Amino acid sequence: MAVNTTADWSDPATCPYCGDDLESAGAGFVDHVDDNDPCKREFDHWRNNIAGDLAGEWGG
Repeated sequence: MAVNTTADWSDPATCPYCGDDLESAGAGFVDHVDDNDPCKREFDHWRNNIAGDLAGEWGG
């Protein structure tokens, strides 16, 4: 796994947390996060950080 050290997700074909290639930018990312605990923790952390920025629940 390559480590992504930037704060910006600049390539939707790779995981922003580990740098692995994704099968697709949408469902492939969700599948990848579901199958990789370190990336899931990072995604959950990100989601918790932005939760207050969005009104109500979001579909993503």
